Amino acid sequence: MILWLPLLFPLAGAFFVLAFKNRRAAIRAALAVGSVEVLLLGICSWKLRISGVLQQGRYLRADSLTLFFLLNLTLVFVVVLAYSVGYLRHVPKGRFSSPRWYYALLFLFLFTMIAAYLSANLGMLWIAIEATTLASALLVGFYNTKGAVEAGWKYLIVCTVGIAFALFGTIALYLAAVRGGISVDAALDWTALMSAPPGTAGARDLMKLAFVFVMVGYGTKVGFVPMHSWLPDAHAEAPAPISAMLSAALLNCAMYALLRWDAITSHAIGAAFSHTLLLTFGCLSLLVAVFLMIVQRDLKRLLAYSSIEHMGIVALGVGIGGPLGLFGALLHTFNHSLAKTLLFFTTGRIRDTFSTLRMDRIRGMGRALPFTSAVLIVGGVAIVGLPPFGLFVSEFAILMAAFMGSHYLLATVMLIAFSIGFGALLYHFQRMLTGDPKAPHAKSSLRGTELAAICACAVCLLILGLRIPIAFTSIIHNASAVLQ
Repeated sequence: MILWLPLLFPLAGAFFVLAFKNRRAAIRAALAVGSVEVLLLGICSWKLRISGVLQQGRYLRADSLTLFFLLNLTLVFVVVLAYSVGYLRHVPKGRFSSPRWYYALLFLFLFTMIAAYLSANLGMLWIAIEATTLASALLVGFYNTKGAVEAGWKYLIVCTVGIAFALFGTIALYLAAVRGGISVDAALDWTALMSAPPGTAGARDLMKLAFVFVMVGYGTKVGFVPMHSWLPDAHAEAPAPISAMLSAALLNCAMYALLRWDAITSHAIGAAFSHTLLLTFGCLSLLVAVFLMIVQRDLKRLLAYSSIEHMGIVALGVGIGGPLGLFGALLHTFNHSLAKTLLFFTTGRIRDTFSTLRMDRIRGMGRALPFTSAVLIVGGVAIVGLPPFGLFVSEFAILMAAFMGSHYLLATVMLIAFSIGFGALLYHFQRMLTGDPKAPHAKSSLRGTELAAICACAVCLLILGLRIPIAFTSIIHNASAVLQ
């Protein structure tokens, strides 16, 4: 039951929390369920770290790559769960705007992402990724305002259409696998596909077609340009902790699916085709996102485009390939999760104080919110890849891999894009932090759980920037080995 328990417990926990109509009782029940789930994930990760591979039946499997992404998801879930306790004080009443609905939907969201990570079958992986959309759409529209409902519908429709492309790709891979001699029962099994002889005759074109469809499909969930239109709206309208989950957990979940598919495609027909597509979408996402960051007016939309930029960087690291490029890409997913969670946490406090996230209406934040301003600066310095924070290490690794692989033009484009992104964030943050407040600001204090969540993200970013723990380095290397 080592894989079944952490998978099914949040599903049961969602219905358990819904049984509590009292606000305080629902929050306490959610914290109890969340604590047990974190314990179960910790036990599963520990067992996986020791054994390397865990498999239960035909459909549940976990390896070192799963371990890396499960650790990332667990950390993000812990800080979001802690931050949400204080954040829910300010949630306005509405159709779904209650703690029991919030936590129930959060646990359903967690269940779908764990299901994606533990899927041994690419068909099950597709079902789980589609389920993440269905589970999180109501969280995007949680405030039940006109803008939130519209963003939730847009997110649901765009991502569902995108995932339909991934379904076509999955069917094409199934046909290629069967044509290549793999049994019908194992044609979508990860182990069988990675064990099959490479260069299967007659399946090459089908494999290429399959990866194109999957790149568009799962790339929509990742937020690659030009399939990114849902992402800024969803991030802008969702509650701050949910925006953190979307950026720090959901995007990584879709990237995980692409990593699995890239490994299968590279094994079957070589890495050139899939890596070229990754480099193309990664470069396009990076460049478009940094230019659009310049003209943003809403803080959360600005951070959303920053997420698109960083997913592009991850795609570039995978596309460049090699041990260093893949190491940098995986490390970057982890670092980006921490930094973006930290930044989205500040938006909740800013909205409560200034009653808006329109950056042209926020002035004098440095004096009105000194602690939140300091956190915003720390998060800003981290997200643009400056030392001593973790994103500097991961971006430097990807750049080094580009230079070592003679991708000089690509490295130059990355450096220019980094500079533009840095300038955009500096411009917007400087205007918000300085000047005189344009409106009276409300007085409210951060709770201990909110402070703990914020400090945990900042400390982890600092640790990963100064010295990456040996155990964590080993986890990343083992995860990279699964894909090579």
